[in-house]
Amino acid sequence: MSIKVISILQRCCRPLLVLLLLIIALPLSAQRKKTTPIPHTIHMATIDSATIRKNISNLARDTSKLKKSDTAVAVIISRIEGYTLLLNQLMSSLRRGFDTINISREIPLIDTSLALIRENIAGLGRTPNVNDIYTNKVMLEQLQRRLSGWQNNLFSFYNQLVAINDTLHSLRQDTSMRSIPAEDELYGFYIGQLTRLIVKYRSVDSANKISLVKIGLLQNKIANRYIDVSNLLEDSDYRLQQFSANMFSKDYRYIWRPHRDSINPLEFFPVVDRSLHKSTRVLTIFFSIQWPIFIVWILLATLFALWTRSNVHHVQRNHPEQEAEAILHHARYVYRHPIACTIIFVTTLSSVLSVRYPILYTQIIWALTMFALSYLFKTDLPKTLFRYWQLLMVLLFVYSLNNLLIEVTYAEQWGLLISAVLCILLGFRLLKETTLTSFVQPKYTRPVIKLFIATSALSLLMVLLARVGSAKIFGSSAVVNTVMALNLYVLVKILLEAVFLQVEANKNSSTFISFMDYQDVQTKLKTFLTVLAFVGWLIIVARNLYLYDAISADIIQFLSTSRHIGNSDFTFSSVIIFVLVIWIAFVASQLIAYMFGNTGQSATPTQKPRFGSTLLLLRLAVLAGGILLAFAASGIPMDKLTIVIGALSVGIGFGLQNIVNNLVSGIILAFEKPIEVGDVIEIGPRSGIVKEIGIRSSKISAYDGSTVVVPNADLISQQLINWTLTNRARRVNFMLGVGYGSNIEQVTTIIKSAFTNQEGILTSPEPVIQLSQFGDNAVNFQVFFWISDLGNAGSLQSRVLTFIYDALNKAGIELPFPQRDLHIRSIEEEVLIKWKGTTTKDSSNPPSDAADDEEKKL
Repeated sequence: MSIKVISILQRCCRPLLVLLLLIIALPLSAQRKKTTPIPHTIHMATIDSATIRKNISNLARDTSKLKKSDTAVAVIISRIEGYTLLLNQLMSSLRRGFDTINISREIPLIDTSLALIRENIAGLGRTPNVNDIYTNKVMLEQLQRRLSGWQNNLFSFYNQLVAINDTLHSLRQDTSMRSIPAEDELYGFYIGQLTRLIVKYRSVDSANKISLVKIGLLQNKIANRYIDVSNLLEDSDYRLQQFSANMFSKDYRYIWRPHRDSINPLEFFPVVDRSLHKSTRVLTIFFSIQWPIFIVWILLATLFALWTRSNVHHVQRNHPEQEAEAILHHARYVYRHPIACTIIFVTTLSSVLSVRYPILYTQIIWALTMFALSYLFKTDLPKTLFRYWQLLMVLLFVYSLNNLLIEVTYAEQWGLLISAVLCILLGFRLLKETTLTSFVQPKYTRPVIKLFIATSALSLLMVLLARVGSAKIFGSSAVVNTVMALNLYVLVKILLEAVFLQVEANKNSSTFISFMDYQDVQTKLKTFLTVLAFVGWLIIVARNLYLYDAISADIIQFLSTSRHIGNSDFTFSSVIIFVLVIWIAFVASQLIAYMFGNTGQSATPTQKPRFGSTLLLLRLAVLAGGILLAFAASGIPMDKLTIVIGALSVGIGFGLQNIVNNLVSGIILAFEKPIEVGDVIEIGPRSGIVKEIGIRSSKISAYDGSTVVVPNADLISQQLINWTLTNRARRVNFMLGVGYGSNIEQVTTIIKSAFTNQEGILTSPEPVIQLSQFGDNAVNFQVFFWISDLGNAGSLQSRVLTFIYDALNKAGIELPFPQRDLHIRSIEEEVLIKWKGTTTKDSSNPPSDAADDEEKKL
């Protein structure tokens, strides 16, 4: 009974509950509809195009938010098209993305490097190795440079994203987009266009926000690692400063007390194993980071080898075999040992131009250089000197191994002691050998050997005083500095030989090298290369003594410190840059004049330099550009240049008229070209070949071997004869006399035959023979003929006159000579008697009829 009642109640209550729920739900839904605002902005939460279109249509009904206008149709359409194109460009940029793949890929390598450096720093023992600390510093500097470059790239990417975000924000603020067309057709078109524009806008905005997040996360990663690198680099600098401060302090036990001062002495071979393992890991990471620079060195070595080999082939092809061998004998290193020379060239430049290498890499470079030098010296050095060289190689190997060790051992201490003693003995033997041998030695051999002995003695003293770190530095520096001095000397010889081959291989070509005189080039180039080699050797010495950073920092600070003179501020660096740039411009100007404009030294006198007087304009341009560049590079304001020019103009008015006159005359010569280098000219009483057209004066090589310097103004103001302005042809004339009674036609035929088949004498215009006058004792002919090269005028005229003389003698035609009849009116009788007596004594024969006649006349 009760169950039935409950079931009936349930059936009756269900409709009541449904009705109650409807009553409650309806007011809530109405209230919700009333409180839901009509969207009044284009920026919707959804990106569905249908929903956006519906919302825009609803928004258009609210005249307080959007207004209808017929006059704004053109502006609205133009704005929609412009914004659509802009959003397409922005989306294209975002789709291309930013090149951060390499950064993300190399972050693990950075982490590995940092972990290794932390391990090295944590493993520094009681006697830290300065080479190990320096290697850590080199690695950290490489990492810092790489991270700094990444940070710059990421900041650039971030700025681009911010610019895109600002563009999107400005697009949203455009109030002109709130006007809609009143026409129904235009209204529907406007709604569709605006819907697509909003979809594009949302896509670009979303992509831009994602890119901003990704770039921000990557910037955070790079910044954290940059901070770690900076902290470790600061720690390395502090350790190096501590080592420098305590460089001459005791850092190990005395060599005669092996175990008294050591609680836990280290074994030599385990230390060697750990050191090699750590150095190999460092070198591997270094190669992973700096591999492009090694590609550059390989390409440079390949180019040098191909260059020298090509010149050798040119010499062999352009000369007979014996002559080619004689030429190549002057380049014996490059010709006989091209591979060794290439290795020396690249490894030496690598050692000098960059000092930021791990110690193991530097020692590999030393080893390659030593083997290449040994290959060269094997045949060139005497046996005694070559044995000393081999001992020097052994000592370099010992010190290279010492530089790798991360901890000091007792065996290493003994090795340093023995090596220092051997270095001192070797130095004295080399000094003695330099006075005995006839082998050609470099100029500074003895000073370098004395420095080698002194540094080795200092290393020996440091070992005995238990300053093992300092002993290692001085001993290694002694050997390396000596080897590198010899290495740089050989490099200078290799470069001079390479230039010699270049000149010899192109002497018969039309290039500017064919005008070069190698002896002059060798003198100038050898001095220049020697100075560079000395500077490079000083850099290597400073690096081996770990003074390079301190010295370079002090020099930079000294040069960059601002100085004051009156109201002017300057730095020594700006002064040096100013002078250096002007000097380089002046040298370049002289080099251009020498290489392209020389002179009278060419093998064929008919060959003129291709550039001629244009070189003067080029030299002036180089000098003017050098002066402007010097002002710009040194930081001197250009208004100071105007002051200098104003002062110069005042000086021109007082005492520089002649200089300016010659300068302007030189420019006129360059443009008008009345003469060019190589021309044969006559100016006043002077004649010769134009050797150089300079800025102020020109040089003429006279036929007697002297050089005449003529101001350019004289070449413009005076009468000038240029024999080779258009060509080198010249007319030669001479006068010939024959005796009276000679056959005129026969004489003319003989003279004409002298020009037949004569090389160098032109047939057009043909020779001219003219009967010019009847002389006192001869019939005179005037002869004219043309030659192709005026340089052969003397020899051709001599050849023609010789032929005519022989032909006239064979024909029996007399070449008269001047004759005079002497009539003596009176003579003293004593003189006559004396003369008769002399004649009687000199001749036993009676006087001849001619003497009798002469006597009768007297």
